[in-house]
Amino acid sequence: MNDIYPYLERAQLLLEQGRANDALAQLKNALQQEPGNDEALALYARCQYAQKNFDAGIETIQNAISLDPENSYYFYLLGFGYYSSDKNTLALEAFEQSQELDPYFPENYGLMSHVYIERKDFKRGLSTANEGLEIDPENITCLNARSIALNKMHKTDDAIDTMQNALAQDPDNEYTHCTVGWNYLEKGEHKIATKHFKEALRINPNMQNAQAGLKEALKSKIAPYRWLLRYSFWINNQGKNMRWILPVGLYIAVRLLSSLLKLKDGTEFLVGALIATYLLFVLTSWLITPLANFFLLFHRDGKYALSLTEKTTALTVATSLVAGLITLVLSLLLAPASKEILSGFMIVTAAFWAMSIPLGNIEYPLSISKYGTQNKIAMLLVALGLVTILFAFISLPVAVFTGVAFIVIFVLNNWAGIFR
Repeated sequence: MNDIYPYLERAQLLLEQGRANDALAQLKNALQQEPGNDEALALYARCQYAQKNFDAGIETIQNAISLDPENSYYFYLLGFGYYSSDKNTLALEAFEQSQELDPYFPENYGLMSHVYIERKDFKRGLSTANEGLEIDPENITCLNARSIALNKMHKTDDAIDTMQNALAQDPDNEYTHCTVGWNYLEKGEHKIATKHFKEALRINPNMQNAQAGLKEALKSKIAPYRWLLRYSFWINNQGKNMRWILPVGLYIAVRLLSSLLKLKDGTEFLVGALIATYLLFVLTSWLITPLANFFLLFHRDGKYALSLTEKTTALTVATSLVAGLITLVLSLLLAPASKEILSGFMIVTAAFWAMSIPLGNIEYPLSISKYGTQNKIAMLLVALGLVTILFAFISLPVAVFTGVAFIVIFVLNNWAGIFR
């Protein structure tokens, strides 16, 4: 038994240094000598988690639990694996089992709180975080969870006070800086948020949540994007049902108001303004992300934060919009020309502008099989748009047919997406 302890100690040290591969090598040596050592298996699972190999880590920690079913920490590690794999129901069951075995482990309360927050149960998330802080007032996970819950409950000042306390406990904690950044971003203070995201990335340059936050903060310099981001935060905090109730309700309200206004003389302008405002809101929500990414291409920090997909969609969407503008100008210049030529240019303009929406939803590098259904639908819509442009001057009926097919598929997909 004692022979494997040096392996475990070296593995623990290597894991703390971020050298998971080297730690696994030590643990393999330990498990060769003692395959049924639950401590080695638990540490092995932690190394697999560090490599983002959560399914394998879950299987490993389950083996450790089978050897020592009374170990609360092993159930915590199981819950951590499920939580990291977005399996929150299973995570909560594991955390509750860990809590039954050891009700005085604050880290368990912190992650349980995060699960409740993701379920939009902010009050329970707050109370669970507070329970953990009663055990350890300085626990960073509980402080982060408490801050997020308070922020979601619109108690922003209390949330920021909590995070200041967390930063005082551990000023070099990247997770705390990241949480503070998201809190300020949700409050609409993107400049302060940017500072905290940059600090988190200084401490851990590979932290994906901080990278995502920095991109959102930089894009928030664009006012329309900032407004839509706050709207997105708000609607996501309301729960899943609100994501389809609000768009459907807004559409019905616009249709109802426009119908009522049409009954009165001299209200044509109001009807037009109402519909135009609604369409502007919808179009902005579709196009603002790739356009904001296009802005980041010319930003000192932003261009390095964008992924291949974000860079490519920014360029293709901007190109499609500009191409549509050019063909619109040409159609105006050629207004005295034949009606058929003019119709062709107008169809091309509409096709370019319509294509800009699915172009923003395509994943790169291009693949038909690698990505999900939405990527396939976006590629199909772009193909229909290109066929429409190609036949606009060759065969107008074919262009009209493919254009109508584009509209039908686009509308059906977007309405179905509201309820997904």
